[in-house]
Amino acid sequence: MNISDKSLLTPSEAAKLLHVAPTTIRHWAQIGRLPFITTPGGHRRFDKSDILSLMSQPSSNTKNDFSILIIEDDKEFADMLTQFLQSLFPQTKIKIAYSPFDAGDLLHTFKPDLVMLDLMMAGINGFSICHRIKSAPSTANIIVIAMTGLLTDDNVKRIVELGAETCFGKPLDFTLLQKTIEGFIEQKRPSI
Repeated sequence: MNISDKSLLTPSEAAKLLHVAPTTIRHWAQIGRLPFITTPGGHRRFDKSDILSLMSQPSSNTKNDFSILIIEDDKEFADMLTQFLQSLFPQTKIKIAYSPFDAGDLLHTFKPDLVMLDLMMAGINGFSICHRIKSAPSTANIIVIAMTGLLTDDNVKRIVELGAETCFGKPLDFTLLQKTIEGFIEQKRPSI
């Protein structure tokens, strides 16, 4: 049966219609952003009219004006981090650079407000990328959050001295990451 003929949608069908990941749909259901019914078998189903009203709503009163660039050569980790951030901050634009070359291009074309930067990548380290970001006038105001599997005092000291706001160890503390990013988004919002 075609999605357009159905009145109740599975999480996958709802995700496809909204162009988001099924994990995002599940998250929205959990936080009450998207109403659902539960089948006798315990599965969530979403009324198509609720999905359509979500599509037609303006996202929020604030403009979609915060953007995050993830610079990470571990594709699986980068994709997982993107899904997590999209579920928490659906109004935020997020892009991934899987290589330093992509990063250089996206820093100037995408113009992110915040960069999530892996310190240890094949071919180049995050320290030199952070130095380039912070030393160029066109990118110096970008917030940098470093991430590393080698969280040592020396690495943290070095990256912060290069201009990063903070450095998280991997595996990431997602609660702390969420609070940190929320703080940066609040700082960027214009005062009313």
